[in-house]
Amino acid sequence: MSSKRGHFFYLSKDMKKLKVFFSIFLAIFITYSSCFGALIVHFIDVGQGDCILIQMPDNKNILVDTGNLSVGYKLEKYLKQKNIFQLDCIIVTHMHPDHVGGIFSILPQYRTNIIYYNGYRPKNNEFFFELINLAKDLNIPMKILNAGNKLLFGKVTLDVLSPIEPLSGDMNGDSVVLRIIFGEISFLLTGDLNINVEKRLIEAGYILKSDVLKVGHHGAEDASSEEFIDKVRPKIAILSVGKNNRYGYPSEVVIERFKTKKIPLYRTDIYGTIIIQTNGNIISIKKEER
Repeated sequence: MSSKRGHFFYLSKDMKKLKVFFSIFLAIFITYSSCFGALIVHFIDVGQGDCILIQMPDNKNILVDTGNLSVGYKLEKYLKQKNIFQLDCIIVTHMHPDHVGGIFSILPQYRTNIIYYNGYRPKNNEFFFELINLAKDLNIPMKILNAGNKLLFGKVTLDVLSPIEPLSGDMNGDSVVLRIIFGEISFLLTGDLNINVEKRLIEAGYILKSDVLKVGHHGAEDASSEEFIDKVRPKIAILSVGKNNRYGYPSEVVIERFKTKKIPLYRTDIYGTIIIQTNGNIISIKKEER
């Protein structure tokens, strides 16, 4: 039996039957989860940037980052398509424009209970000061997240692993890092975390093992060290990155690391929005074409 590299293989008749059975099982699982409560994590295709929508089993909704200023309209449209008109919180991992820009379209349109951020106060970052003023005008409180904090949403826990005090002073390195736990399934969202802070997390002894890893810094070579990937041991990796972006992300070195470790890598520049749904025991993956 011949095979090809990657995740696509020649299928025997028995394997084809197994594939059909699995597809039916997956459809039943998705229907069951939708009816009885599931955690749904949307890695939204916002081009070069990050934006993650988390729908909780108790119908609460949060955003982790909001993409660039230019994609705010796209994010509004996506939320409306999902019948979401209120956000329980927005978490800004850090104040770079490709992570915070879209918030300026969202806040005036969607009732938002609270905004969390990493506490880093950049001196020459107009987005930060504009956000402070807008939140004040809309009477939305802003609160700092630090390592050790927990956010609870029913049966879902968000453990904050970073930033670790004292802050490093590097905007990417001080990104909010979240480990989401629902039943037996976990996600690690890393913002633009770099190798230096990956090392701090490992040395601090945090539980990093997670089923799904949001790859740090859009696949740049200054993140996703082999040691860090080995500690996380993800079953799936998600890479949020813009097609033909001017930074040259993702790095071929980083892609090769995941390939060598046989970790499936799902990229928004290839697949568009990637949705992962779980009932706390197993997960399903859906790709919304670009």
